[in-house]
Amino acid sequence: MHIHTRKRRPKSEEGFTLVAVLMFLILLSGLAVSLIYIVNTEHSIDASDLGNTVAYYGAEAGMEQMMADLGSLYVSKASPTAADIVALGSTPPVLANLSFPEYTLVAPANPDGSPVSTEHLISSGPNAGLIAQIIDLTLQVKAQRVSGQQVRMTRAVEVALIPVFQFGVFSDSDLSYFPGPAYDFAGRVHTNGNLFLAAGTGVTFHDKITAVKEVIRQTLSNGLSTSSSYSAPIKIPTAPTGCDGAAPACRNLALSEGSLVGGLGSAPNVGPPSWTTISTTTYNGGILNGKTGAKSLTLPFLGPGTTAIEVVRQPPAGEDPTGIVSQSRLYNETQIRVLIADTAAELPGGAGDAQNVALDNVGTFAAGVPVDGASAANTTYFATGTTGPTDVDWIKPPGVAGSTWPLINGFLRVEIRKTDSTYLPVTQEWLKLGFARGALSPNSEAGIANSVNPNAILILQKLADRAGTETSDPGLAKKGAGSTKNWYPINFYDAREGEVRDTASAGASCAVGGVMNAVELDVKNLRRWLGDATGSGPLTETASQNGYILYFSDRRGMLNNAAGLKRGEFGYEDLVNPASAAGTPNGTLDSGEDVNGNGTLDTYGATNLGDGFGVANGNPTIRLADCTKSARKNRVTAARHVLKVENGVLGNLPTSVTGGGFTVASEQPVYVLGNYNANASGYATPDAPSAVMADAVTLLSNSWRDYNSFSNATNPGGRNASTSWYRTAVISGKNISFPQPSFAGVAQDFGTDGGIHNFLRYIENWGGQTLNYEGSLVSFYYSEYAVGVFKCCTTVYSPPTRAYAFDTDFLTPSKLPPGTPRFRDIANIGFRQDFTPN
Repeated sequence: MHIHTRKRRPKSEEGFTLVAVLMFLILLSGLAVSLIYIVNTEHSIDASDLGNTVAYYGAEAGMEQMMADLGSLYVSKASPTAADIVALGSTPPVLANLSFPEYTLVAPANPDGSPVSTEHLISSGPNAGLIAQIIDLTLQVKAQRVSGQQVRMTRAVEVALIPVFQFGVFSDSDLSYFPGPAYDFAGRVHTNGNLFLAAGTGVTFHDKITAVKEVIRQTLSNGLSTSSSYSAPIKIPTAPTGCDGAAPACRNLALSEGSLVGGLGSAPNVGPPSWTTISTTTYNGGILNGKTGAKSLTLPFLGPGTTAIEVVRQPPAGEDPTGIVSQSRLYNETQIRVLIADTAAELPGGAGDAQNVALDNVGTFAAGVPVDGASAANTTYFATGTTGPTDVDWIKPPGVAGSTWPLINGFLRVEIRKTDSTYLPVTQEWLKLGFARGALSPNSEAGIANSVNPNAILILQKLADRAGTETSDPGLAKKGAGSTKNWYPINFYDAREGEVRDTASAGASCAVGGVMNAVELDVKNLRRWLGDATGSGPLTETASQNGYILYFSDRRGMLNNAAGLKRGEFGYEDLVNPASAAGTPNGTLDSGEDVNGNGTLDTYGATNLGDGFGVANGNPTIRLADCTKSARKNRVTAARHVLKVENGVLGNLPTSVTGGGFTVASEQPVYVLGNYNANASGYATPDAPSAVMADAVTLLSNSWRDYNSFSNATNPGGRNASTSWYRTAVISGKNISFPQPSFAGVAQDFGTDGGIHNFLRYIENWGGQTLNYEGSLVSFYYSEYAVGVFKCCTTVYSPPTRAYAFDTDFLTPSKLPPGTPRFRDIANIGFRQDFTPN
């Protein structure tokens, strides 16, 4: 038997195998550990990235809340202090698993606590290039997760307060261009509404145009097609200064190049080329709408239930004087207040204040007011009507018990603001300078002086000219008790307010709704009084507004609205009546009639309209057979009271020692008579930064005569104008556009607001004469006192040759008129993330 045996390995080989196995096991363990480490590391990185992302968005949320709170602060407060801004840092957002170890607004402060500001160009956005008061702020936010991740952000912000008069034209509502003759007006153009562009001969723009809503080339605002009568070129620059001089970069915006393919409600213009291409490429942003970058510009105080007309309104009883609306009222900013009301109780100081003076020769001033301070024998009396042979045209109003009655009624209060911000009444001081004139309004450029009371600032009456010659009747006493029946109120006829259709009537008949009673303001005598050390004038402060604001309100005849309040409006809206060729009131709220936006047809304002003329109340269209008699000589009993500003030729407007200018503000219409802040040679120095802000603004030429407005009530050819010059910014109302009615003979432009070329109102025959205007045209609101709709050119006016220009002085902030409203724009100008937030 053969036996096999295994050969044993050497001991050294057995040891090597064991080591190799052990090394392999170690390697496998290492790989397993590495795999576990990699998985854990990836999970940690993902978690860290998620945490950083959450922190990033938390910082973003904090920054956006800070911006929203900053915007809300400027809505609730007119002029926040630096401390107000910094205090916003105490309320960071509350977000789950996030904290804000840093949440600050950096706002450097002036010694008076206001935020430091500078005047320079806006650096970004659609308003870039405008000069504004800029408040530079820094916003800093650090957001931190509970797990420790942090993100820190810093944002540079400009709060820009943009003066509205830096725009050549601004409109809060729809803006229209459709002039017949060529129209050329420089300066930026902006509307928060729709922009209607049309022309009979041509329109040339020289600066940027922005419209928040649509740009319409196919129709007027009343729906009329522009394809026939209004298809002339609309020239817009495609580069800066492109339409200046030789027009190196100036292009016509074709009828097919609006933002819509037709009128309002039609489809968007998608081209080719599309509106976006036209706006941003063809015109390089020279014309924008909301789809291509235009932003709405609104006054800081505007909100639900508040419209911009509050700027010129008296505050209602009980209004919080610290509220942003109250702080924005010109009534509260003004240096000079002229207030007239039916009762003394409606004026500051109330019924017991001796400076609330009755204008009807009763009470404290029963003997009139001494014009020279000499004696009672040298007094001027307020106008008194009487039954009997003195003037057979005088009409005794209802409720008069005796045989005499005041032709000038109500109570007057004048007060000035002193350097301590309190108001000093100066009514008697002004009245002692006189309050009457001859047959013609003073007008230094036309060579007409006031020979009756040559120093009068406020003129309330004129010497009777019973023959209608505009020459005072011979032998009339001007002073003393025997003069009481020698005066007339200062009345005139505004055909735009009186006539509801552009149709002439026979003779001198006129509608009661157009008979206006005026208080005249002689600005030359006001300037003299402000500098006369013998009176109170030099006590008037000028620093707060860099000049003078004169605020005027005449609420005589004004009735309470449905809420039992007087709100500065006429209170009558039944004027459109599209189905009636005669404009007969229809008692229905039609498109274009709701001027105050309350959703109802208001007619209460006509309740007392006919009392002074012996006709029925309730209907402004009732006609008076001969306005040279009844309307010219009698008391206006309803809310048809206005301010006429006169003697304002170059050098006559009040100015402060620092060069501050003069602004007239009124919740009633203002009529500017003759050359204003200019003279027959044009625009020169020393001019004053000037503005007129009112419910409506009408320009009267050097040749205006009150009598002619009555004798030619519906014939502008009897109211001939002469070339005149005006240099002032204007804020005014207009009427609401409505669809063109279909009755026979309706004018093409009836239903529009007249367009920007008719924004300054006329009531004369300007044919062949030039109206020279330099300033800024601003439409903030619809007129609620002067509610007559636009009409041309049979009864109201014949258009002038318009030599209109933007006043480039307004691009220098120190040359802006007192009380210039400012828009607020908050813009981001820089942003960064700090990647080392610790």
